Amino acid sequence: MSIRTNVRVAVQLFSHFCTDHEALAGFYIEAFGLSPVAEVGSPIFIALDAGNVALGFHAADAYDLLGIADRKGGVTANHVTFDLGTVAAVDAAVDELIALGATLIQGPFTTYYGARQTVLADPEGNVFRISDTQPALTFGS
Repeated sequence: MSIRTNVRVAVQLFSHFCTDHEALAGFYIEAFGLSPVAEVGSPIFIALDAGNVALGFHAADAYDLLGIADRKGGVTANHVTFDLGTVAAVDAAVDELIALGATLIQGPFTTYYGARQTVLADPEGNVFRISDTQPALTFGS
């Protein structure tokens, strides 16, 4: 049996648990020009419009709210990739992201599937990538 019944399933929100959710959301606003989604914001949550998905930032209080307090302080294996459009944009963005507080992990480099990418960590250590557009991954376009 499938949970999918005549509906298109799409990612609505990708969230980070944060030490300082306001500062981390501010990093992504400054780095990528994302805008807050005021309708879902609260004192413990900020969502940013990232195109076809929202990027969320939770304060530590959200662990209790979501019933997952036992996971507080754990490490996740998730990362988000931002599509910057072109190879030139990926290469040019690295120094700006570092100046905003990101840490370079790897790159820029060309992946085995032809994407130009750079792997970085945000100011709280969450890994993210920047990439040129990969046509195979432009589902909502």
